[in-house]
Amino acid sequence: MRAGVTTETVITAAADIADREGWDQITLANVAGHLGIRTPSLYNHVGGLPDLRRKLSVHGANLLYDSLADAAIGRSGEQALTEVGKAYVDFARRRPGLYEAMNRTDDSRPEQFDLAAEQTLRLIVRLMEPLGVGPDDYVPAVRGLRSMFHGFASLESMGGFRMDEDVMDSVVKAITIYLKGLRKTDVT
Repeated sequence: MRAGVTTETVITAAADIADREGWDQITLANVAGHLGIRTPSLYNHVGGLPDLRRKLSVHGANLLYDSLADAAIGRSGEQALTEVGKAYVDFARRRPGLYEAMNRTDDSRPEQFDLAAEQTLRLIVRLMEPLGVGPDDYVPAVRGLRSMFHGFASLESMGGFRMDEDVMDSVVKAITIYLKGLRKTDVT
């Protein structure tokens, strides 16, 4: 085994491949080639391709949380949620392979993925509290926001926005409209 290869470097190499070449290019052979090692050496760090992909989804979920938390620092309410939305879309732009890895999880996803997702959920809920969203409405309100964030990120990655208007300006306006709607209506 080449010195310096760790589980973290394997995951980083897989993330680089995913972001540069796409999810389907994450193979053990490609990751090993990227690291300059033989494919069997990867088994010292991962239990095969499904395990590598699960670890990659956890890595992505943690990095996304970090980006969202950083965007919220020093802000609250609508301003914080707007910055979080922009950070979400920006993460998907900068890390398209990791973003896809997070959205390709299945029932065998590791507990660490669920913990990172729960951490993100708690952040969003905490930011919604100043808006008067009650506990009974958190789930639909958060699902609505996530759908909006993911919709912008996914459509943009597929070339779905061809109008001249800046996508991030649309993100901000859409979040503002959504949050104003939450304040005016009882979700239940």
